[in-house]
Amino acid sequence: MGLWDALGFGRTPEAPLDAATGPRSGSAAPPVQAAAPGRPWAPAIDTHACRGCGTCVDECPTGVFALGRSAEVARVARPERCEPDCQRCAKYCPNEGIRFPGRAAGAG
Repeated sequence: MGLWDALGFGRTPEAPLDAATGPRSGSAAPPVQAAAPGRPWAPAIDTHACRGCGTCVDECPTGVFALGRSAEVARVARPERCEPDCQRCAKYCPNEGIRFPGRAAGAG
């Protein structure tokens, strides 16, 4: 048990990545997460491009993203916090692994 676990901020165990999103290779479209209800502009992680560097976690001013203990990629943990005109995460992602599927092209 780590310090964060002892303080009540520990992470809960996550399902293996392939069990949650399917196989990482052989699919034409990258796996994406559904947008939050009422937030069609929420980001989605392209798990083929994401390398788990944590830049999105560091750059997001509202805490939308998280990295799991065993996950190889970031995940959209709190899509309801995403601000419609921000896109800071996508701007700084070194692998262009963040998309906004519900946002019109060129908007924001």
